[in-house]
Amino acid sequence: MGINKKFQVSILLLVLLCCSGFVKASDISLRCEYMHTPLCIDMKSPRLMWEITSLQRDVRQYAFQVWVASSPDRLEEKEADLWDSGKQISDNQIISYAGKPLSAHTRYWWKVNVWDGRKLIASGVSWFETAKMNPDDWQASWITDGYDKEHEPSPSFRKEFAVNGKIASARLYISGLGYYESYLNGKFIGEEHLHPGFTDYSKRVLYGVHDVTGLLKSGNNCLGIQLGNGWFNEQTPTVWFFDKAPWRKRPQLICELYIRYKDGREEWILSDGSWRTSTGALLFDNIHVGVTYDARLEADGWNRIGFDDSRWQSVCLTQSPAPIMEAHKMPGIRYRNLVKPISVRQINDTCLIYDMGINFAGIVRLNVKGKRGTRVCLRHAELLNEQGELDQRNISMHLRPRNSREVIQSDLYILKGEGLEEFVPPFTYHGFQYVELTSDCPIEPKNVKLEGIIMSSGVEEAGSFECSDTLVNRIFDICRRSYLSNLFGIPTDCPTREKNGWMGDGFMVQEAGMLNYDSRNVYAKWVKDMIDAQDSDGNVPGIVPTSWKWDSNWAGPIWDAAIFMVPSLLYQYSGDIESLRTIYPAAKRYLRYLATTEDEQGLIRHGLGDWLYYKAVTPSDFLVSCYYYYDNILMARMARLLGKEDEAAPYLAKAEKLKTTINNRYFDAEQCSYSNKTQLSYALPLYMGLVPDEYRIRLAEELNRTVADNDYSLDFGFVGSLIVPDMLAEYGYAETMYKMLIKRTMPSWGYWIEDCGATTLFETWDVWRSIGDASRNHPSMGAIAAWMYKTLAGIRQSAESVAFRHIVIRPSFVKGLDWVKASYRSQQGLIRSEWKRRGDMIRLSVFIPAGAKATVMLPGQVPQEIGSGKHRFTVYEE
Repeated sequence: MGINKKFQVSILLLVLLCCSGFVKASDISLRCEYMHTPLCIDMKSPRLMWEITSLQRDVRQYAFQVWVASSPDRLEEKEADLWDSGKQISDNQIISYAGKPLSAHTRYWWKVNVWDGRKLIASGVSWFETAKMNPDDWQASWITDGYDKEHEPSPSFRKEFAVNGKIASARLYISGLGYYESYLNGKFIGEEHLHPGFTDYSKRVLYGVHDVTGLLKSGNNCLGIQLGNGWFNEQTPTVWFFDKAPWRKRPQLICELYIRYKDGREEWILSDGSWRTSTGALLFDNIHVGVTYDARLEADGWNRIGFDDSRWQSVCLTQSPAPIMEAHKMPGIRYRNLVKPISVRQINDTCLIYDMGINFAGIVRLNVKGKRGTRVCLRHAELLNEQGELDQRNISMHLRPRNSREVIQSDLYILKGEGLEEFVPPFTYHGFQYVELTSDCPIEPKNVKLEGIIMSSGVEEAGSFECSDTLVNRIFDICRRSYLSNLFGIPTDCPTREKNGWMGDGFMVQEAGMLNYDSRNVYAKWVKDMIDAQDSDGNVPGIVPTSWKWDSNWAGPIWDAAIFMVPSLLYQYSGDIESLRTIYPAAKRYLRYLATTEDEQGLIRHGLGDWLYYKAVTPSDFLVSCYYYYDNILMARMARLLGKEDEAAPYLAKAEKLKTTINNRYFDAEQCSYSNKTQLSYALPLYMGLVPDEYRIRLAEELNRTVADNDYSLDFGFVGSLIVPDMLAEYGYAETMYKMLIKRTMPSWGYWIEDCGATTLFETWDVWRSIGDASRNHPSMGAIAAWMYKTLAGIRQSAESVAFRHIVIRPSFVKGLDWVKASYRSQQGLIRSEWKRRGDMIRLSVFIPAGAKATVMLPGQVPQEIGSGKHRFTVYEE
């Protein structure tokens, strides 16, 4: 009986703890610079951030305290020897380190104490490691071989060295330009490919940090590194002139292997003049064309100990191409998944056509048997022609080949004739659904195995969405696939003919991308690329990074607006002002430049407008001038957030002047319309806050009417695909937008899927209008995925909120949907919204993360304020 009473008391205590919002250390997740236990911290004040993952209700941080120490056992009160932030009364869950100076190549331990109003919650212990904190921390030399930049075979480098003692830890700090693949004792180091990330190499170079402790062994070891051209040495000309880039050089390398022994000794293995170099089987590699690989020239064992490198050459010392070397902090490009062909068709005894079933970005893994010297060519494309043959017309127009071998997206493998051989092309990637395999001699299908490797930046999934309409789900899926297909260290326009960081394309799908994937560090890095790309007069190009001076005014201010939009959205989603601080001087210079291009009324006329619209041509001068206004609004907001209140006033005054001019020139008050009455010309002024208050509701009505009068069909391009859906929903016309979304006639997302078989987003609505210039994997119309989260699931944040501290749940229960469920892992934690219709009743289930509050807005009901945890609501429809 006594035991039973003890059991009852235990249960009672457990219930009381749960009801009171009890939070364990395991309920707090710690990150540094948005990474778990990173090795690559190279700034003096890294940002430390945490997420309270408790499932309990009404857990809300009101204060915190961060401790940082040189060892985990010193993370106690008054023992944290590096930094004690003190108790901060704040709900902020991100703070910049402000303790003693950090040293290079050092691990630091940290934790956070959180007060939720009732008790102290101590997190577990985490750590971060510093890399190179100052330029002087690099001891190694840049090395290359003796060839010119036009020499095609890829260089390899090797160094044997001895390890004497038991190893505590080992780190490899390395930059190989354009790309490197590194090996220790024959084992591939890391999981990244096409590493490090693409930059303007004349201004900034990234380096990787790898934990190689488990790859070293006592005694002799060998470090082997192979380099690819990447964007550093674009040998094949394209219309974007990367072959004329000011940084172009023969691939080069710097690396340092830092070994800590358990007895306290330290040892450095440095790239220097003692290394050996040679070329081998990789005869050519190009980011747009592909690779040529002759397996007969393989030097077996070149990256392992005992290899005879007496015929290899001594390396040449060279200079760093850039004044800035920075750690690669964004997720590296990785192999994400494998795709098997859904069909294989034999054209003749030397040609096979593979259908991979989906369009994606990546490469193929080929396993093949054949006689020595057999040449197998793999060509990749998004289309087949009417005869069922590979069709590259829509991806080949920008290449300017120097010879017949330089064919867009083609890899050549020459067999060594030793049984089953495997070929995985390095230092390139393609965009494709179809693969043509041709051989210069008959080849039997049974002797060939081919599978696709999907590649992209290795971003973690942040959100999910699903509903009862299969077409909407398919649209959502193609948005995600196109986004990943175009996330390769920078947001790109297509994975085929360009792979360029078009700024307009990038910011138009940024929100959708961040709702689906944790790509914050990708965009933070891209902000730095924008700074590096800025001209001396303050102008910025439409492509970032860019290679060579071209008429960047052709793209113009809407594309340039990325320098305001990207860091602003990063701040909105993370609460982190670092990118705003980084871009601010460049943004000031840009607005000074833009002022020199005004017309006599102070407006802007040059640049692209709503790119690749269907039929309705919204005048570019109207659109560009609106963005000029919005640039100044965002600039003033940046100034205020950075504590530069006095600098905000002139931008606000400029915005107000532009607003008056735009309304005088383009607004017809009697008809309540802007410009030429297109869907976008109604929506854009609403989106940017240009509309006089007394006309906003009526203008939204006119927007809704013009869509309905067009049989609920869309009629806009890139810009409209971002703005029109949001404004229809914002002003109560989600039903109209849903009807537009599920259209199956051209132009529509549904038409792409059901009539064209799309598995990715297309570049243009009428993809057959110009077969020679229409990408089949373009993310730019993908903002609709964000609309699904924000409108159908109702996950958004209040206008004054950042980092989802104040969430708004406002789902639209549109007719035609029976249920919707979505989730998003915000800076505060996981948010969920699920609803299901049963007759005239709708049940809504919401989960709000600890540390956040929410307002639930439901039709016919008073807004309800709720705290963290799970909540349920019921709505009855009339």
